[in-house]
Amino acid sequence: MVDVAQSVGGTSEPADSPKSLRRGLSPAAVVIALAIGLIALILAIFGFLCWQGYGTTLDNARVKAQTAADIIADDTEWALGGSLSALHLVANLGPAALDPANRPAIDAALKQLPADTRLTLYNAAGDAVDATGTSSIAAESYFEPLKLGQEWVILPVGADPSDIVIAQRLGGTEFAGVAVLAIPMTLLQSFAAPQKLGDGSTVIINRDDGWMVGRYPPLPGPLDVSKTSAYWDTISTNDKGIYTTVSPLDAVNRIVGFRHLKGLGLIAFATISQDAAIGALWTSIIIVSWLIGPIALMLLAFALIIARILRQSERTQAKLAAAVAHNEVLFREIHHRVKNNLQSVGSLLQMQPIDKAIKTDMGQRIAAMSAVHEHIYRSNNFSTVMVKSYLETLIENIRRGGDPRVTVAEQIDDLSVDKDAATPLGLILNEVVANAFKHAFPDGRDGLIAVTLVRDSEGRGNLTVEDNGVGFDPAKPAKGIGQRLIRALAEQLGGESKVETAQNGGARFVLTFPLAKSGG
Repeated sequence: MVDVAQSVGGTSEPADSPKSLRRGLSPAAVVIALAIGLIALILAIFGFLCWQGYGTTLDNARVKAQTAADIIADDTEWALGGSLSALHLVANLGPAALDPANRPAIDAALKQLPADTRLTLYNAAGDAVDATGTSSIAAESYFEPLKLGQEWVILPVGADPSDIVIAQRLGGTEFAGVAVLAIPMTLLQSFAAPQKLGDGSTVIINRDDGWMVGRYPPLPGPLDVSKTSAYWDTISTNDKGIYTTVSPLDAVNRIVGFRHLKGLGLIAFATISQDAAIGALWTSIIIVSWLIGPIALMLLAFALIIARILRQSERTQAKLAAAVAHNEVLFREIHHRVKNNLQSVGSLLQMQPIDKAIKTDMGQRIAAMSAVHEHIYRSNNFSTVMVKSYLETLIENIRRGGDPRVTVAEQIDDLSVDKDAATPLGLILNEVVANAFKHAFPDGRDGLIAVTLVRDSEGRGNLTVEDNGVGFDPAKPAKGIGQRLIRALAEQLGGESKVETAQNGGARFVLTFPLAKSGG
């Protein structure tokens, strides 16, 4: 069997070079890698959007907290300012404010204040003059300062956190008593409701000394924020601002906006639970995750299915490639054996007791057929034959056995013909060139045989063999089978041949035949 191994030139590449790694990746691996990369990219973009959305949500919550604090401050200033104005009217009545006869007029003035606002009047001894409040405030810490001349005071949240309480001194230079106005804490709820601050939010009114005077939701008992808040220095030194803190009361992480009410000595706070602020974001993230998750799983599943199909295709292709390689070996072996058998036939022919000229002609024809098979098994193409080297080999074989004074000039393009056309073409060339060597130069003169093979303007092959010999007589009948063989072979090629007198007086043979469809 012929050795089909071939040497491949060029520099080798390291096994771990990027180009080698790319070649090593199978299509299935590429599909899975691309799917995983796409999923990772989608998740990365989703993560970036979540991170960006988280920051944007917190920024919006800060802006909302500050805006709410400003609105709460304005509403509180309006409500408490109106309450103080009403108390000042009562205070201007002096001792007459304690006269039951003036109570209807006072109640009429209170109707301009928030609903359910309650006024309790106390005499100079601190005793209630009606039944709307506690019986005595003489022991309260704020009673003595009012008695000594303090005009009014907003009280810290007491044991009952349901009201915001303002105490007003009655009388001018002579102390006549105290008017205590209780405003329902639900007033703060009405301020907060339009802001839609969310679950866990609070609205707080503090005095600028830190004592809480109102909170919604209500807080039981008094609270001095100046002693519980780590941000009190920021609060006390800035007219307004925003900060984030964990409440010491309920451990809720809140975003806090505040603003001072300098005319009342108060600070309004609006707080938003950070968890509530990002709750809508988390809801959106969960919803989108439920959408992205199945999509990513489907993408991965499709990638695995496609990868499985590609692996099956690779296995099938590998089997086909192995079969093709096996068939190529078989074809080479067949052509090699045919070539050897033809050579054996040629050797046997030379041993036969027949005319030497006949043996020579037959031997050349057998050699022409043998050369085709040798050319095919040495090439990598079993469907077409590039004829240049094949025809040159035939010509060289004829020249070696011919008259050395005859020169052969070749101009052969490397055209492609069908494998079944290579043998007839070679036999035709063999017959024509051998006849030229045999008959064109009978007197032993020097001669020239020109062989040309080109593609014509119509895409057909054009073989021309021209000599400068003695020419030929078309009327003279042919003695051998050469001309009949040539005509038969030309028909087998699907071509046309003719013999004519050349311009130099010699013979000129022309064969036009079709080339392979995918040939050169």
